[in-house]
Amino acid sequence: MQNQLLILPFDHRSSFVKNLLGFSTPLDEEQKQKVKELKQIVFNGFREAVVNYENKEWFGILVDEEFGFEIGQQAKRMGVKLSIPVEKSGQDVFDFEYGANFGEHIKKMDPDYVKVLVRYNPENVENNKIQIERLKSLSNYCQNNNYKLLFELLVPPTAKDLEIAGNKEEYEKNYRAEKTARAISEIKEQIKVDIWKIEGFSKSQWKEVIEAVGPEAQIIFLGRGESQEFVEKWLQEAGEYQEIIGFAIGRTIFYDPLKGYLSGAISQDRARDLIADNFKHFVDMWINQKGL
Repeated sequence: MQNQLLILPFDHRSSFVKNLLGFSTPLDEEQKQKVKELKQIVFNGFREAVVNYENKEWFGILVDEEFGFEIGQQAKRMGVKLSIPVEKSGQDVFDFEYGANFGEHIKKMDPDYVKVLVRYNPENVENNKIQIERLKSLSNYCQNNNYKLLFELLVPPTAKDLEIAGNKEEYEKNYRAEKTARAISEIKEQIKVDIWKIEGFSKSQWKEVIEAVGPEAQIIFLGRGESQEFVEKWLQEAGEYQEIIGFAIGRTIFYDPLKGYLSGAISQDRARDLIADNFKHFVDMWINQKGL
């Protein structure tokens, strides 16, 4: 049976710091502890959910070092996959969170996967040149140190794309798949990617993207913070392909429970249970869709 990769990502930084908590950076120690508390609730929900399944090696988390170092160690003791991000949060052009010292920080957490988020539209030629040069050093490091690279690719529209498409919805529907396939083809010429983490598509659009990825890498789809119904549709489309081995769904799972906890509407334990239920919902859907 093919291994799956079912990730609960909560490496988000601005989503926790600004959107959920309304903090401004730099954070004081008390504020940092609050972010860590929320991330621990998410992990507790993940842990509660995973207990129900035999194939622990299918499951993983994606968490950052600053607010999730201890959580990463807990995940490793559980025997689930650990992924960590290396990018600065919220940048249009990829750069390293820890600059030239990125390798030391990877070794410190010693993950199964090194995740990099890159916004790459083939039309942004100059920005892409800068990104590729930075990504080469990451790719070389991962290969030389036996780390697998998990490449999260976002392909936002340029102003010209929106002009041609008419609006973002039309860009999503008619242009993003072709742009994504082109981006993958350009990136993989110079970067060794083990797993692509990609926004979802319709069943027919996935064919073009899967062809661009080729047989040397695998694919998981991401949730993009969309509604449960929206992500369910993406899951059903992705589940049709054996090349797609799982998902990384985060905010769709944890955001509302954490908001409820912060507002005082629900307890911390209830937030944990809701996160567990939401994660299990998508896991069970995936297992059923794949016939596992």
